[in-house]
Amino acid sequence: MNYRESEREKALRTRDSFFNDPGNGVHQGKHYPFVLMNPEKNLWKGVRQDAIQYFDDNKIVWWPGSDKPAGHLLSSQISCVNHLFLLRNDKEGALRILKNINPEFSEVCPDFEGGFVGFEVVSNGSYLGEAQEGKGQTRGANCTSVDAMMTGIKTGKKIQVLIEWKYTEFYSKSDKSAETGGATRKSRYDNLIDDKDSPIQRTVGIENLYYEPFYQLMRQTLLAWQMIKHKQNELNADDWIHLDVIPENNLNLRYQVSSPDLIQTGIEKAWKSQLKEPHKYNTITPQRLLSPLIFDNKYRSLIAYLNTRYW
Repeated sequence: MNYRESEREKALRTRDSFFNDPGNGVHQGKHYPFVLMNPEKNLWKGVRQDAIQYFDDNKIVWWPGSDKPAGHLLSSQISCVNHLFLLRNDKEGALRILKNINPEFSEVCPDFEGGFVGFEVVSNGSYLGEAQEGKGQTRGANCTSVDAMMTGIKTGKKIQVLIEWKYTEFYSKSDKSAETGGATRKSRYDNLIDDKDSPIQRTVGIENLYYEPFYQLMRQTLLAWQMIKHKQNELNADDWIHLDVIPENNLNLRYQVSSPDLIQTGIEKAWKSQLKEPHKYNTITPQRLLSPLIFDNKYRSLIAYLNTRYW
């Protein structure tokens, strides 16, 4: 049994009592026992209404393409919101998380909406050439976005922390440069990947970067670089860090790399090997990321929820 199967079984065991929901909700036109009838119950009650309002206010698309949260109990977007949304208006807690990422952080900075964690963050400009001419980018759909982002001051410099959030994902060996739309993808990203100032320093054929999860990491890395390059249009940050949050027991994602020339290494080692500054990318578990809050009574309800549901 792989991690996704075990988490699905766990969700089914706890569904009725934990969520007070019979399941058999609709996901992409079909009914499934691991999808809640009332999707809002998929969000922790401590942030539920505020999170829904935040997504509405900022016209953010809920996965897999809706104006309402998904009822799918294995949604990584829902997991990300459940873990981090409480910190959006908690300056002290957000700073503790930044210090946990790197103890040299001394201050947490607000985003454009005034919060300390942003969700489904996109750039203000279409630096990767993904938006249709004359149209803006939609957060959470049809362009490169980051599941969550924080910004802080570290050794006098403003640093953007891009957070990619995984739950039960694992990926097949599929080259997105050879699929339908592959030529368009390559026209967008190939020149940026091999630009002399690119943060990527590939040692393998460029097609390896079009296999998930590296396809996503590649785009987010390019986005981070471009947001710093165009800092005057963004949050005026000086540098970036890229954090990949992966559950400890999702071994398929951690170690079964799909790219042919990177297949002997795990995801962290493999992606670091393709970066000019490998220290900027790291993986971490959800528990370790939130470890500064675990024994604080202020977060007792949140930690109890996360521990029962995810950890």
